[in-house]
Amino acid sequence: VRGSVNFMDTPAPARNVVAILPGSDPVLKNEYVAIGAHNDHVGFVHQPVDHDSIRPFNDAVRRLENASPTHQVSQDQMQAIRVNMDSIRANRGSAPARRDSIFNGADDDGTGTTAVLEIAEAFAGARVKPKRSIIFVWHTAEELGLFGARFFTDHPTVNRDSIVAQLNMDMVGRGRADDENGGGAGYLQLIGTRRLSTELGDLIETVNKSRKQPFTFDYQYDASGHPEQYYCRSDHYMYARYGIPIAFFSTGNHRDYHQVTDEPQYIDYDKLANVSQFVYDIATRVANLDHRVVVDKPKPNPRGNCVQ
Repeated sequence: VRGSVNFMDTPAPARNVVAILPGSDPVLKNEYVAIGAHNDHVGFVHQPVDHDSIRPFNDAVRRLENASPTHQVSQDQMQAIRVNMDSIRANRGSAPARRDSIFNGADDDGTGTTAVLEIAEAFAGARVKPKRSIIFVWHTAEELGLFGARFFTDHPTVNRDSIVAQLNMDMVGRGRADDENGGGAGYLQLIGTRRLSTELGDLIETVNKSRKQPFTFDYQYDASGHPEQYYCRSDHYMYARYGIPIAFFSTGNHRDYHQVTDEPQYIDYDKLANVSQFVYDIATRVANLDHRVVVDKPKPNPRGNCVQ
């Protein structure tokens, strides 16, 4: 059998959204703290699925994966899940199936996008503005390969070297106990906070300790060589590759990740507000430092491959 594969590039419109809040210091306002999230998701499926079946199915699979040392589900276990799904459908009786084909992305990354907007509003309404400027960037095409963040950092609207740090939020509205092992109201994953700057990681820890209810940080996904490669998979890396210190905030993966069931009714809005306030406080501290956040780790090759 012989064959060939041809590729055709078709331009598609997409845009980053960028806003700047000028700093209050006549000198430091020429430096920027970047705050970002991605404003895209994964679209739709051509064959609608049953919301009330797919969610418990994904929940059952996830529980078994978490309970297994290899994170694998056996064929017998999958068959048992399917039998349970048949029971769920039978118990529904004559109620119609709730068919859905749209990936709404309420958590991925509706929560991050909303958090950046709320933080921007808080800074704009503050009586005292931070010394450094704040640049807010809602990146496009993260799901396709970090294209929006790559374009912005390759062609920034401000001097790239004037960006002193980037704070990225991706999925910050969940993290319950049934979402993550060890999850709860104070659960928060941090990635990359000391990969370029020990000072930035220490500052974040200090800000957290001053909170009335501090977060419990989960650093496991920041481990070098971690198979999930989260450090390389969201917009912050496009900044890090240029030597800009970053911090990635997430409440973690869950059964609705990249599913049509990632919908607003499953968001923990108190958690989202707390994470937003936390990032606001960190940005304020970084923006008011009398010096740039110190980069004391080796910088990556901006044209090389990301290595976690």
